[in-house]
Amino acid sequence: MRGDATDVQAGKALLHTVVKQQRPLLTGAVLLGLLSTLGLIGQWLALAWLLGEVILPAERWQWSMAYPSVLLFLLALVLRAGAAWGQEYCASRASIAVRQSLRLQLLQLWREGPAWRLGELSAADWASQWGDNIETMDGYVARYWPQQYLALLSPLLMLALIAWLNWLMALILLLAAPLIPLFMVLVGLGAEQINRRHQLERQRLAGHFLNRVKQLRLLRQLGAIAQSSQQIARQSGRYRDLLMATLKVAFLSSAVLEFFASVAVASVAIYIGFVLFGAIDWGPAASISLFSGLTILLLAPEYFQPIRQFAQTYHDKAAALAAAMQLAPWLAKATEPDRSEPQPSDSHALQLTELVSAYPTQALRPPPVTLTVPEHHCLLLSGPSGSGKTTALKTLAGLIPAKAGAFHWPNKHGRMVYLPQQPWIKPGSWADNLRLYAPDASESDMMSVLEQLGLAPLLAEQTNGLATPLNPADTALSGGQLQRLMLARALLAPASVLLLDEPTARLDQQSKALVMAVLAQRKSCQWLLIASHDPAMQQLADHYWFFAATDAGTGLSEAPV
Repeated sequence: MRGDATDVQAGKALLHTVVKQQRPLLTGAVLLGLLSTLGLIGQWLALAWLLGEVILPAERWQWSMAYPSVLLFLLALVLRAGAAWGQEYCASRASIAVRQSLRLQLLQLWREGPAWRLGELSAADWASQWGDNIETMDGYVARYWPQQYLALLSPLLMLALIAWLNWLMALILLLAAPLIPLFMVLVGLGAEQINRRHQLERQRLAGHFLNRVKQLRLLRQLGAIAQSSQQIARQSGRYRDLLMATLKVAFLSSAVLEFFASVAVASVAIYIGFVLFGAIDWGPAASISLFSGLTILLLAPEYFQPIRQFAQTYHDKAAALAAAMQLAPWLAKATEPDRSEPQPSDSHALQLTELVSAYPTQALRPPPVTLTVPEHHCLLLSGPSGSGKTTALKTLAGLIPAKAGAFHWPNKHGRMVYLPQQPWIKPGSWADNLRLYAPDASESDMMSVLEQLGLAPLLAEQTNGLATPLNPADTALSGGQLQRLMLARALLAPASVLLLDEPTARLDQQSKALVMAVLAQRKSCQWLLIASHDPAMQQLADHYWFFAATDAGTGLSEAPV
């Protein structure tokens, strides 16, 4: 319970923060909404005067008598439309700014290594945060926040006019208004809980589906397509049931509002009708004329309209709070100083001081390593599979924290490019994939790198050259060709540090020789940090960090190999 309360408070604090950043625009939206309400009041006053004082009482009327009312009606209509447009514009601009700010913060956090900050996050988790959860803020910022003030202030403006015309009608409407939010709160007590479950189930469904798509080839080989389809269908069914539960709450709260609003408007209409018919003469009945009665009847439904709109946006607030509860811990991490990230150094070397590389939840504590890697040197991380080479490489890249000790990069080391073990491509052409880290790379630059890595003959076989599309789900490239294509992408990037994880694991001897030759050339102008169990890589290494196969940890050789 305490954890839930803490999450709720963190979510509310995030919502308060994003609103505070856009307070001028949102305040302008509220003021323009009040101006639109004044236009509405003027519009119905003009119409009631035209009907009650000009058209209906007179057998024959002249245009000159109706002209002021028509002019007032048109002016009020223009004012209402202009103010409504301005309100929508201010609210939408505030919403766009809030969503853009949140996406930039998440992007910065992702660049700085989200895996160790927030647990092992899948691509579906990040897609859910950047897409669904942040988009949920639109309803809260653009609709709910301005409407919560308009739901109070706009009815008060209309109630003041109705009270001036007939205090009894104003009293009836005043008594009916508090019942609506009271019963809506009783109905919607579980709305936030349902929305939280809805957000979590949607995120789980996205992750489950994405994992099955990524392993589609393996599932096909194992004959598990039908079983996976059934699992997705079951999860989709749970998500559908939860979505329908949310809709039930929404419809029930709307029904409560419409019931009390209908009863109040009907009471006003019955009283005014009997007064005009002459059946009621007690109370303030004498103050009701055809003009005042028409004005009250026209304003009575409008009196509940801001409350009705607020009820429609109430679930936007519940959904935004559920999303904010998931976003808040991540965004809090983005603003915290991180002592485990690579720290700049005044020297011209990468310095490791008693560094221990391991995941935060890992029980094994390898021995600390102290090492100095000068500029344009190659550090080789070697050892059997599973001994911790990738973990150490991710630590030096700043993707996971050092469990102990520290390391310092020179101030001028510039950008880093990290090449993981598993090659990946994005939907697009060869050129799109090669320009991923180097948007300004020319075709000649790309062809030069492909030629060095032995991929030029393969590209020559393609009918469209660099414009040939690549499909991640069904590519004709072998694992070794994909590996070299990813290495070409990394080599094109304007980076001073290359972190390569098993760059020759899938290559034959000829391709491996090409890669070794290219990396030997790059060592003269870049830092190379390579994790590999390939003995041939020792030819490039200036420094050697050996990972033992036992739980004892790592060994180290600082001397050139």
